[in-house]
Amino acid sequence: LGAAHAGADFVKIGLFGIRTVDEATEILECVNKAVKGFDPEKKVVASSYSDYKRLGILPPFELPAIGKKVGVDVVMLDTGIKDGKSTFEFLSEDELKGFVQEAQNLGLLVALAGSIGFGDIEAVKRIDPDILGVRGVVCGGDRNAVIQEELVRDLKDRLAP
Repeated sequence: LGAAHAGADFVKIGLFGIRTVDEATEILECVNKAVKGFDPEKKVVASSYSDYKRLGILPPFELPAIGKKVGVDVVMLDTGIKDGKSTFEFLSEDELKGFVQEAQNLGLLVALAGSIGFGDIEAVKRIDPDILGVRGVVCGGDRNAVIQEELVRDLKDRLAP
């Protein structure tokens, strides 16, 4: 709730460490209720992880149904371990497309992230998420560096239809 109170329009809750549908449902219900109770216009983002197998957590494919049930606005796929491995190293394009289509069919927005690089852009366009989350690709490959305007422009141009 701190993020919503501080003025964030989107409040993200990551399901890192969550192993069951019941755990995910409970935490997302609580967060969604708190955020929407504070300001119904705030958007709640439920994030799962493409590298779920190495984390030993709930598969992300459960998230769209849970998200719909509890009333979040956005479901997101990211990587849990920030070691430069891409979401595309853990899930196939077909799996990602299925996740996006299922969530969108349920009326949810979908965000895709996880060390997405310029080489992934054509696949991202085919998968067609509503939101693309990036950091390293617009920071010259170093997720801790400064955002470079020319890289943002390049990414925007590559994403254009």
